[in-house]
Amino acid sequence: MWEPFFGDGSETILNSSVSTVLPIPDAALGALAYLVDAAAGVVGRRDRWRSMPWIVVLFGLAIGPLGAVSIMLTIFQPVLYDSWCTLCLASAAVSLVMIGPAMDEVLATLQFLKREKQRGHSLWRAFWRGGSDQDVPGPATVNG
Repeated sequence: MWEPFFGDGSETILNSSVSTVLPIPDAALGALAYLVDAAAGVVGRRDRWRSMPWIVVLFGLAIGPLGAVSIMLTIFQPVLYDSWCTLCLASAAVSLVMIGPAMDEVLATLQFLKREKQRGHSLWRAFWRGGSDQDVPGPATVNG
């Protein structure tokens, strides 16, 4: 097992009782979650919060819980097992960096869907097919 900084820390963490709670290997679940994150992260353009709300919600559901679990497990490592894991710390750091921007995008999507509902548009259609959001007033201008 590759562990450049913490001796047998990675092996201790991977063989811990927490890593065997689920009926499938936690590494497989993590790999699947990161695959969903990566796929949902590259789909769409910069305006996908209004053109593809469903992918933004999927991305947020993948990033939020994955990040929270990754950070929580990283906190548990030294407390429960008196060990650290380099790759676990790197994974938690990446998750921490991704949570903020992902949640901002999800918030923009939810606000867009709220505006669509207030306009009387179909929320279902807006969620799956997006919208233009063109009739939202822009910043106020001063007429001189």
